[in-house]
Amino acid sequence: MSPSLIDELQIDATGSAVSVSALLRKALLVAAKLEVPDLPNWIDRELSGYAPDDALPPYRLVRGLVKGRVMGRWIAVQYSSNEMETEIAVRRIDGSVADIEGLLSREGSLKISFSAEAQRVLQGLFSEPRAEFVSFVDQARLVAILDEIRNRVLRWAIALDKAGVRGEGLSFSTSEKEKAHSIVLQQTGGSVTIGVLGDVSGSANVATGYQAKAGGIDPAELQQLLAQIRDPISSLNLAPADKANLQSALADLHADDVSKRPDPSRVREALRQILSNVGKAGYSVLTAGLNAYIEHWMKQHGLAS
Repeated sequence: MSPSLIDELQIDATGSAVSVSALLRKALLVAAKLEVPDLPNWIDRELSGYAPDDALPPYRLVRGLVKGRVMGRWIAVQYSSNEMETEIAVRRIDGSVADIEGLLSREGSLKISFSAEAQRVLQGLFSEPRAEFVSFVDQARLVAILDEIRNRVLRWAIALDKAGVRGEGLSFSTSEKEKAHSIVLQQTGGSVTIGVLGDVSGSANVATGYQAKAGGIDPAELQQLLAQIRDPISSLNLAPADKANLQSALADLHADDVSKRPDPSRVREALRQILSNVGKAGYSVLTAGLNAYIEHWMKQHGLAS
């Protein structure tokens, strides 16, 4: 028996012989045939690149080594605080997947320039009015972006397979389309969580028949939110009292995460507390991304105020 389109998608996602851009094009074809509404938006952005004002998935925010070129030499900048380092060093990687793959074909680190306005700010901040500032991003961080995209497509393909969605040639039955639609695709802050509910380690749990209801929150979706925000939040430079408040709010969310029916009002209050304390870390690419991610999640679940 020849492999189905879902088999091919899993095989392509598992190995490295097929490029991520080619893998995404096949995933886009599968999504179109299954008439899945949300996934193509994410794939289109990954294939074509994100706009400057788009909220980026967390995996596309990377930390670089910022250096200033002074008298012909590159000198790493010295930060006066962790907060300053986060604001300056965390950069957006918003180019297309093909652009990223092209950059990886070159030797050495990726150099990301700052805008003219940012250059002036950095020149004044570090008292080097003639310096040129650049962020050097290690290639391993670009590889990690492509790996995460490949992983998400693989998890979706596994979820489809487990749900009995396989197809024949390039066609899928009405029943298979309905099963594909029952797999929750959560779009948050520019990112789509694909087919993984309750397990971010790689195995796919299929939520068959689940439909979001007004005032109701799936504990698996809450777990996904926690998995996305825990690490970024832990890297914020905050006063001890603010850190304690954040940990308390995260603990409240975890308590609801493991319950059968999360209390929407409790989840809303915990997320408001998190947003309030994240704001105390000051503006940065990281805090802006966290805010956009959480606020979009709240809006999707009817928790926005």
